[in-house]
Amino acid sequence: MLPKAYEPQEVEKKLAEKWQNAKLFAAKADKTKKPFVIVIPPPNITGALHMGHALNDTLQDVLIRSHRMFGEEAFWVPGTDHGGIATQNVIEKKLAKEEHKSRHDLGREKFVETVWEWYNECGNAIFNQFRKMGWSLDLSDIRFTMDDKRAKAVYECFRQWWEKKYIYRGKRLINWCVRCSTALSDIEVEHEQHAGKLWHLRYKGEDGSDGIVIATTRPETIYADAAIAVNPKDERYKNMVGKKVIIPLANRAIPIIADEAVELEFGTGALKITPAHDATDYEVGQRHNLPAVSVINDKGKMINCPEKYLGMDRDLCRKETVKDLDAAGLLVKEEKYNNAVSTCYRCHNVIEPFMSEQWFVKMDELAKPAIAAAESGELQFHPESWKTPFVNWLKNLQDWCISRQIWWGHRIPVWYCRHCSEKGLTFATDKQGNKQLTKVSFEDGAKPIVSFNKPEKCPVCGGHDLVQDPDVLDTWFSSSLWPLSVFGWPEQTEDLKYFYPTSTLVTGYEILYLWVARMVMSGLAFTGKLPFKDVFLNGIVRDKTGAKMSKSKGNVIDPLDMTAKYGTDAVRFSLLMQAVPGKDIPYAEESITGARNFCNKIYNASRFILMNMEGINGPLAMPENLTELADKWIVDRYTNAVKTAREGVEKYNLAQTANALYHFLWGDFCDWYVELAKQRFQMDEKETVMALCVNILYGTLKALHPLIPFVTEEIAASLRPYVGVKEEFLLEQPYPQFNPSWCDKESVRKMEIIQGVTKEIRTIRSQFNVPPGLKISAVLTAENEEELSVVKEFSGYIKLMAKIENLTITANADKPKQTATAVFENITVYVPLTGLIDFEKERKRLEKDLAVAKANIASREARLAQESFIKNAPAQQVQKTKDELAAAKLALAQVTASLEDLN
Repeated sequence: MLPKAYEPQEVEKKLAEKWQNAKLFAAKADKTKKPFVIVIPPPNITGALHMGHALNDTLQDVLIRSHRMFGEEAFWVPGTDHGGIATQNVIEKKLAKEEHKSRHDLGREKFVETVWEWYNECGNAIFNQFRKMGWSLDLSDIRFTMDDKRAKAVYECFRQWWEKKYIYRGKRLINWCVRCSTALSDIEVEHEQHAGKLWHLRYKGEDGSDGIVIATTRPETIYADAAIAVNPKDERYKNMVGKKVIIPLANRAIPIIADEAVELEFGTGALKITPAHDATDYEVGQRHNLPAVSVINDKGKMINCPEKYLGMDRDLCRKETVKDLDAAGLLVKEEKYNNAVSTCYRCHNVIEPFMSEQWFVKMDELAKPAIAAAESGELQFHPESWKTPFVNWLKNLQDWCISRQIWWGHRIPVWYCRHCSEKGLTFATDKQGNKQLTKVSFEDGAKPIVSFNKPEKCPVCGGHDLVQDPDVLDTWFSSSLWPLSVFGWPEQTEDLKYFYPTSTLVTGYEILYLWVARMVMSGLAFTGKLPFKDVFLNGIVRDKTGAKMSKSKGNVIDPLDMTAKYGTDAVRFSLLMQAVPGKDIPYAEESITGARNFCNKIYNASRFILMNMEGINGPLAMPENLTELADKWIVDRYTNAVKTAREGVEKYNLAQTANALYHFLWGDFCDWYVELAKQRFQMDEKETVMALCVNILYGTLKALHPLIPFVTEEIAASLRPYVGVKEEFLLEQPYPQFNPSWCDKESVRKMEIIQGVTKEIRTIRSQFNVPPGLKISAVLTAENEEELSVVKEFSGYIKLMAKIENLTITANADKPKQTATAVFENITVYVPLTGLIDFEKERKRLEKDLAVAKANIASREARLAQESFIKNAPAQQVQKTKDELAAAKLALAQVTASLEDLN
């Protein structure tokens, strides 16, 4: 017998250990089975479990558990990502706090060794948190993007792309993070709206004229100006194109040029062009052969500028430049201006466009097969709406900057002979007195030697003085190989042959370009096969107002705090119920309460059924040739719920699965069938009823198991003797099957009528505050007897479920006095209220409710009538107000109808 109360923490700890010890989640190449494979989006080794993980990995777990129960060889491949920039930042902070040292105090080799030591101790700690969520990962074999097998895959990718000339080194404008001191690719840059200013500056003519006024958000970069650009269609400036103006404070002449990149409506219609500090300006500069002069270095300090500003921080230089422009009478005006500012995706500092020699991957040839796969439908997106942005992004793809100026990561597998590459190599002495290669320039003659390990000698001069490129590869470079490298590629392992291509990728849409697109391109490039055929993109878990969760905002919900408070199954189920494809989830702690209540409902209903099994020995087969309406109806509802649940899994709509099983088990089974069956527990047909109860309950538990594994496993263990199951775990058992012979539309239709009438009576009781335990009278009437045939035949169901003592069913009945009225389809329901309520007290209550409803309608309508609210409020807040208005109007209609009945 199950204990009286469900204690999730005790059950979860017990079962998590049991599952791992039984190797329940292990997978092996089995050619008799179809593989179903998901590679986990590898969490950073510094990561802590957050609500994004809770949603994403629960979705994966549901798919893996379901497909295992479908009879497939399901494999959810675990692993972690080294998280180059993020991990280096964490370890640097740790060093500073605990040892008051920087990485430069340790030196590169010792620092990397320190990170490895930390990884060996703590690197997989996040999986201990994953285990608490019941996620079915085989934690005996965890991959890591920096381990030996993954490192060999990274080298092989680099080598092949180098030989195909996809990888090259060149000097281009890149995104530079001053805080992290490294380059970033375009899609590692986030764009945030900042409240800034737009300054209007006068550039006087070289000929002494008033010249031209430009508008800029970055006056500190005027010293890098190469030209002033105007739109060729702009009549205001046609006569000025070709003339020269003087850069304020710099006293250097630059030309006025015409280029269509200039927006006529922005500012004054004239823009300063600084090719070394803006991506659009760089393109304009390329078209007009303009020089690219850098005035901000990699530390964010001013260079190549008037002496006063040399060495200043860029932000301070902005303030001083504006002040001096004003003093010189060259600041025409300044105005508030909200503009999109590029920030680092890790530290959120402002990105500096920066001219730098870096390693790049040419993307055009790699993108073509990926575009074709998406456009043909070979690569499927769920929801499908992500297909178009995916293809459009690939069609406009820029070359990928893959070098990072940090120490933790896959070192660029390129070496240089100090003799042959002498002029292209720059060295600096570190704090340990060792000379370290700090900068490489192919322009100045550095000659690369691509090799995984240090070559024995230079292939040109035979020398032995070889040094490795100081940069590391972008973290996403190794991640792009993840579906291949986890199975041992480039080695042709048995796992690779069986498990690749994988089946489905489940990830957040925010890394569709950062990760998904790159995996698709890499998989096609090295195998000619897509790494997965389905891409399941989940939404973001936001706070209840729709804002992104952030520690700085104080709106973060810790999933482990919630599991400790409500149980893991409740947290999982609350997320799944809201995981509508294509939608973000506005998540609140209150949503977990309903899911916890559902888990308790299942547990208590199961315990009630087991308590009534006294005198019955199992196993009990599913009964056939059913005659009772409730029995035929519940079997239909069960088999259709199972069908809908499985369809949700197969169509990547797990909210459909969760909702179908929730409404069946709580509504149809517990609230209706078990209640109707209670009166038959003491009759001769008890065994038939109990056989139906245990078999339907057990089947539903199997369908629910992928969603809420702990409570279902715990209950199933007690039910197994009654259903004849020998396997210890639900995962070892098949998913319940849809049985068409159990469908019975006629019984369902009859029960819909009975339920509809019963609900109307219950609504009346609720509206007029009739005590729930009080027996009442009711009249059911219609125009003819035929319309009443079902309620007559099954009047016992209605009396039981609506708590009716006297039920009259007759055609064309008159409405009694002081009666509440409701209608279901063609049947009118009368509930006499005399003796049930205090009419005057009830009238006053309803009048108060009427006033509240009217006030709610007025306030919501007034808010929605405000243009500023519709325009500026978050979309979720606007929709919430609309929903509140609809609810208030419904309440008004209900209260008005109740007052009419009362009067």
